[in-house]
Amino acid sequence: MRHPHPSRAAALCLALGALGCWNAPVTDTLESASVRDLSGIAGPSDPSRLQPLERIPRDVFGSANTADALTFSTLGREGRALFDMDDRGSPLSFFNTEQTPRDGLGPVFNQARCLGCHQNSDDLADALGDSTGVTTVSTPASRAGRTGVTDHDAVSVSNPPPTAAFTLFGDFDTATGEFFGLQAFGGPVRHVQATGECQIDGILPESADPFLASPNRVRAVAERAGPPYLGRGVIEAIYEEDIRALQDAEDADTFASSLAPPPGPDCRGDCITGRINQNRASNAIQGGDTVTRLSRFGLRAAGPTLVQFMVGGSQGELGMTSPLSPQEPSNPVNVGLRCDTSPDPELTVPRILALRAMIRLIGVPDFDPALLASPDSDPRALEVREGARLFGLDLDAFRTRMTPGMAPAGLSEDAEHGIAADRGLGCVSCHTPVQRTGASPASIGADELSHRWAPVFSDLLIHDMGRVPADLGADELAAWTPAFEGIDRNLADFALPGQGLAQGPEWRTAPMMGIGRIGPPFLHDGRVFLNPDEPAFFYYGSRTADEAGIALVDRRVPIVTLEQAFQAAIELHDLPQPPDFDLNGVPDYDVCPPVPDARDVCSRDSAFRSEARNVMEKWHALTDAQQRAVVRFLMAL
Repeated sequence: MRHPHPSRAAALCLALGALGCWNAPVTDTLESASVRDLSGIAGPSDPSRLQPLERIPRDVFGSANTADALTFSTLGREGRALFDMDDRGSPLSFFNTEQTPRDGLGPVFNQARCLGCHQNSDDLADALGDSTGVTTVSTPASRAGRTGVTDHDAVSVSNPPPTAAFTLFGDFDTATGEFFGLQAFGGPVRHVQATGECQIDGILPESADPFLASPNRVRAVAERAGPPYLGRGVIEAIYEEDIRALQDAEDADTFASSLAPPPGPDCRGDCITGRINQNRASNAIQGGDTVTRLSRFGLRAAGPTLVQFMVGGSQGELGMTSPLSPQEPSNPVNVGLRCDTSPDPELTVPRILALRAMIRLIGVPDFDPALLASPDSDPRALEVREGARLFGLDLDAFRTRMTPGMAPAGLSEDAEHGIAADRGLGCVSCHTPVQRTGASPASIGADELSHRWAPVFSDLLIHDMGRVPADLGADELAAWTPAFEGIDRNLADFALPGQGLAQGPEWRTAPMMGIGRIGPPFLHDGRVFLNPDEPAFFYYGSRTADEAGIALVDRRVPIVTLEQAFQAAIELHDLPQPPDFDLNGVPDYDVCPPVPDARDVCSRDSAFRSEARNVMEKWHALTDAQQRAVVRFLMAL
């Protein structure tokens, strides 16, 4: 992790206050938190009891809103009842049912049902067809859909945004790192629907913002797409010390790779510097822990507990209150209007906890058979295996930990995580293939979640993913991040309400379990989407050999297939355009496009580059066939 500028580090720590700064000691103690059910603290793993996580048949997972399609086959009657759509009191029925003002919907809201934030778009079904293996049925395990880029100024009751993602807005202080949510003006969550006489939220114009006159204050507007709710009980069940052991905040670790080029002198180790996030449950829910401890849920790993996302979704997106979050969402233009006549609280704590119980127990799909199959039995296996090798997966260690009854291959810590000695591209340095669960805190389904090898494909840490200089103009931006049309190249945003220690460029490694079954849109705001009628474009570079030697192939590609969506998401892991390569496949950064003030925007030691800089250098040095193999591997997850 690149440290804050020395002159700003103290101010940033002061702004974070009791949350602690990034290098502060952890204040969590199990004694103070484990007795509280809202916290969901997992116990340590028992190596003698480890066995593979049960996976749901791939063609069944997510194909319907049923227990068979969403949860473990070994789950007992009490757990399967949570997924009974015929029972109007079940959490799955509530999740899928449109609410009304009489139920407590609003007065301002973004969706009329929980499923609205996990609603696949019709364009996804049109683009994918039936041949990709991606499910297009909308369930809690679906992503927020997107069909285009949001024009925030044009959003109205009659012109909703082209996405199920929601918008955050407020002001950010670049000197202290503080985010101001503009609650007095309807922030930090924008609501695009309303009940009765109420009006939807507008984003306060910068010209009318009384706070932007303060030095260093800038406006921050960003979208967040609901990720698929699958394997969340698995993530909750991972013992926190196992997550903490994966961090490398000082970039002390290195890895062996047969792929060129090696990391540059700008990296002390392998350039990967993931760190834990920390937060308090009491910042999100009333009655939550006041203890600052490791957090793991949410796009920035800012959530220490799973229950706060049940509260945040129901209150923030539906406008329904509960004793855990009793504040009715409103905005200044609706003060005094009778838009919501339902008595508060509108949801009970048992309802919230039932939703958590269901989300805990949504499982993960089995892999495409080509991943673990013998090449003799599946002709696709050779390509998928090659992609796994380049990704850095130890396929033998992985297979034996995913297959019941097999003795696990390898005894090293890397083998336990499914990481190969030759890490290839190094993707596994963040997307840790296997995590061990400990003793799950769940009262229902603990046997299914506890002491399992789980194919999480995430270290659950936060990483610096780079940023575009805030004052870089459109022409300058085009000079060094060309041909991404309809997709913002910048992965940093500074809409940071309650994000613990995470800063603007930092995001949790996205868990990739089931990614090939769930499909796009990808990234934290769903910016990589499929819309065959109005596609976005991305810049794609790879090294290909011909009679003249090695040359960089330069392409402008519309995102209209599943493979192209995966490639676009990969390309966005680092900011600059793919460089030219010499005949030995070494990137030549002496040809960085010039920008005013001699800002270093694309050299190997640029402050704007992401932690994935060397991974992406290796990626751009692959052949087309090798890149395709990596994509086919991801599609098999």
